[in-house]
Amino acid sequence: AGDVLQVWITWGDNPAQIQALFDQYGEANGVQVQVNAPVETDKVIAALAGNDPPDILVTGGPDNVGTWAREDLITPLDDLISTTSIDMEDIYAAPLSQCLYQGAYYCLPWGTDTYALFWNKDLFEDAGLDPDQPPQTLEDLVAMAKELTIVADDGTLTQIGFVPDFSWSHLDLYTAMMGGWWYNEDGTELTLTSDAVVNALLWEQQFYCNDDYSVDEVQRFKSGFGDYSSPDNGFYGGKIAMMVEGEWQPGPNFIQNYKPELYYDVAPFPYPAANPERANTSVVSGSTVMVPSGAKNKEASADLLAWMMSPEIVAEEMVANFNLPSSAKAAEDPRFHENAKFEVFLNLMGNPNAVAPVMSPINGEVSTALGQIEEQVLATCADPLPLLEAAQAELQPLLDAALQ
Repeated sequence: AGDVLQVWITWGDNPAQIQALFDQYGEANGVQVQVNAPVETDKVIAALAGNDPPDILVTGGPDNVGTWAREDLITPLDDLISTTSIDMEDIYAAPLSQCLYQGAYYCLPWGTDTYALFWNKDLFEDAGLDPDQPPQTLEDLVAMAKELTIVADDGTLTQIGFVPDFSWSHLDLYTAMMGGWWYNEDGTELTLTSDAVVNALLWEQQFYCNDDYSVDEVQRFKSGFGDYSSPDNGFYGGKIAMMVEGEWQPGPNFIQNYKPELYYDVAPFPYPAANPERANTSVVSGSTVMVPSGAKNKEASADLLAWMMSPEIVAEEMVANFNLPSSAKAAEDPRFHENAKFEVFLNLMGNPNAVAPVMSPINGEVSTALGQIEEQVLATCADPLPLLEAAQAELQPLLDAALQ
C-alpha cells in the first residue's frame, strides 16, 4: 500500500491538472502517483543512466527515443503491451510509427501534434483576395504571399504574406510535401542531398531572397513581432498574413486568449501543383510515453501505461490541453468536434498522407545540422546543396557507427 509511482513529464503546461488526472489512477488502485513536471532533459538522461529512474517517462516528442533505445535506457514495450488491455489497433498509424525503432515499440504516443496553414481573413479582404479561398497549391501560396506583402516606398516592410520559418522551422513539413525525408525508410541511410530536401530549402528561400525586399529587411521586420504567447504575436498582430501552426492555436490558451476577435481560418498546408496526390500531407509528432529500463516494477509501469492509453484518459488529457488524441476511440469524444478549426487537424492526423519522423539514433545531431543549414540558406541566400553534401559526409559515418 505504501507504493509511490513516479511519473516524469518533460513539459509543464499545467502540472496541477496532470497530477489531478493521475490521482484518479492512484485512488482507484490504492497507490500514490507522484507527477514531476516539467523535468529538464539533462535530468531525465541522468536518471535513465542512474539507478533511480521514474516508473513512467513522458516526453514532448520522440526526438530521443532512438538514442535511448540504442543505449538500452528505455524498455522495448511489445512484451509489456501484450500483458495489458492496450488496443494497438486503436492508435492512429502515423503517431504510432514514430515509436517504432528497429522492429520494436519503445514508446507509445499519448497526444499528437500536427501543423496546418492559418490565414488572416481581414488581410485577404484588404488585398482583394477571397477570404474563404486559402491557397490550394504551393504555387498559389507564393503568388498570394506576394499580394499580401506591403513594402513602403523606402523599402521597409509593413506587412508580409508568409515567413516559412515562423515561429520556428517547418523544414520537415516542406520536405514531406516535396515527396521525401532526410533518411531512407528504415533510418539506416541519410538522404540529406535528395531532391526533396534541396527543393524544400529552395522553396523556403524565395520568401527571403527576392526582388521585393531585402533579407535584412525580413529579419528587421520579424524582430518587431511580439512574444509568441502575447497579443503582439506576428500573426495575431496582423503583421504576417499566413503561417504554419499547430492545433493548440485555436484553443483556449492561444488565439481565444490573446486575440479572440481575430478573423482567421485554418486549412491543410498546400501541395505542389504537379503532385495533387500529396494533398493533406502532414508531419505528426507529439507526447510519447516510455518505460525506463531501470524501472523497479515493470508490471506496475505497464498497468499505469495501459490506464494512460485508455481512450477515456487520452480524451480527458488532450481536451484539457487542446492536443490531438492518439486514440481513434478517444477522437470520437464530442468535445473534440466542437471547434471546426480543430477538426482540420484531426482529419490531417487520420489521413493516409500523415507521416511521422523516421526514428534514428542520431536525430539530435541531424536536427542541429539541418537547423544551421536552413538558417544559412535563408540568411545568406546560399545554395543549399554544398551545405547538405558536407553534412551528409560528416553525419553518415556517425549514423553507421551508432547502428553497429
